[in-house]
Amino acid sequence: MRGKIKKQVIGFDFDKVFVDYPPLVPAKIIDFLYKKKNGKLSYRFPNSFEQKIRILSHYPIFRRPIKNNVKILGLLFDNKHELHLISSRFSFLEKRTKAWLEKNNFSKFFRDTHFNFEDHQPHLFKSGVIHKLRIEKFVDDDLDLLNFLAKKNPLVKLFWISPRKSNTVLPKNITHIKNLEEFLEKYL
Repeated sequence: MRGKIKKQVIGFDFDKVFVDYPPLVPAKIIDFLYKKKNGKLSYRFPNSFEQKIRILSHYPIFRRPIKNNVKILGLLFDNKHELHLISSRFSFLEKRTKAWLEKNNFSKFFRDTHFNFEDHQPHLFKSGVIHKLRIEKFVDDDLDLLNFLAKKNPLVKLFWISPRKSNTVLPKNITHIKNLEEFLEKYL
């Protein structure tokens, strides 16, 4: 049996950590529509037509919880860690996001939830919240964003959650994990 676990301040992204992308839509397409490729990290704010499509794609039936990660979240919550949900979802998804959180009784796990409903650049929004809350560990699926955070927050331990194996050389404060079970077993 493990010894007493130290209470830690931990932040989690939302999409692809606890809620899956819509079925049959490859992640590469979503990244292509979401990120700008101009030599520096930047995210596109969708036009009104794209917003309507994304609002439809965020209907709860298309955005299923990632059950194993939610199960691990329950274990982390029981250990009394200070947990924060930090998502860069834009304002046009606010209604869908709140409906998902309520339907899945999800906010109960977190001290606070932080969403980018003021439409800042996602990497700047997350960096600001991580700094403000003094997050010690942060889990996200967006490696480009994590590389940005690694430079701006060198003392924060960052975790790139991705089920696929990677040979990518990561900065010293980013660790690749397959899922939250690995995070719980090896890094808490």
